[in-house]
Amino acid sequence: MRLGGRIGRLGMARILGAAGGVGLASVILVNKETKTEQKPWKIEYATQSAKDDVMLSRKIVNELDKTGLNLRLYQYQTCPFCCKVRAFMDYYGFSYEVVEVNPVTRSQIKFANGYKKVPIMTSCCCDQPLVESSLIISVLATFLQLPKRSLNECMDFYPSIETVDEKTQKPTKTYPNKYFVMEEEKTLTQDQIQRAREEREWRDWVDAHFIHLISPNVYRTWSESLSTFQWFSVVGDWDRNFPAWERYLAVYVGALAMFGISKSLKKRHNIEDERKSLFEACDKWVEAIGKDRRFMGGEEPNLADLALFGAINSFVGCAAFKEMREKTSIGPWFDAMKVAIEERRGSKFLSTRAKKD
Repeated sequence: MRLGGRIGRLGMARILGAAGGVGLASVILVNKETKTEQKPWKIEYATQSAKDDVMLSRKIVNELDKTGLNLRLYQYQTCPFCCKVRAFMDYYGFSYEVVEVNPVTRSQIKFANGYKKVPIMTSCCCDQPLVESSLIISVLATFLQLPKRSLNECMDFYPSIETVDEKTQKPTKTYPNKYFVMEEEKTLTQDQIQRAREEREWRDWVDAHFIHLISPNVYRTWSESLSTFQWFSVVGDWDRNFPAWERYLAVYVGALAMFGISKSLKKRHNIEDERKSLFEACDKWVEAIGKDRRFMGGEEPNLADLALFGAINSFVGCAAFKEMREKTSIGPWFDAMKVAIEERRGSKFLSTRAKKD
């Protein structure tokens, strides 16, 4: 089995349910085509604060997930890196909790010892939080790939290197093999090697190029910036997750800040025409897939497909997304990805892992 290749979103107390005094309202989501074969997917929404002073935005429950990882994702709902992680988690059918982080105060991630970026993933089965979206995805993909390995053992495959950030001159950690999905020793065919290399290269392209096009597009004008943050407030359930003063602060201060920052980002990444660059990136992706493949992974999505879908899904409520669909040929691929993720088509690999455990 080759996850995301050929076959192609710290121990912490879990305080949901009666023990944590959290009221939950459930919505059942069933795979329409296979509802007689699979158990329902369920999303539970917390209605009051948990005892550890963290408000759970929601909990995604898949009864096929027997891993016992108790995953919790600290995120911004519309952060492209967080959307990448959720696309992966949902496609493969993991159960996980979601904590929406206030983008201004970041009070929900005080436990991270000064680490201020999202996503952050925690689990009762690993000694420290998982950070960086591509690293989180690769570690969990490796966990599915290697049924005899624990999550901690999978994390050990991804050592960090201490470096100095060229811009800030501050020490930072990098993970040089974060795009690799590990395999036990076995001989791969040339086709498998090429597909794995292609997957890694396009995952890197999403992080290093495509995601940098998003901010200049969605915060292009003050009006677009404010509309984007107002949309963030709706899809992030900010009215339920944050008090009113924090919500208004996040919307107006965030919109103003990102309107200014987007100009700097545009200059930093040498983007002359943000809309043109976005459209060209979409056309490049579709051209790379070609006419003989449905996804970059073939008949099923691979990790590169999931990464790009997640990144694009972060701005579906913005004017840039509407224009992108109208002026590029990305639409059919995006719609097919949406269906594949909603149907949790990768959950068969999660079930296989559970059986081998």
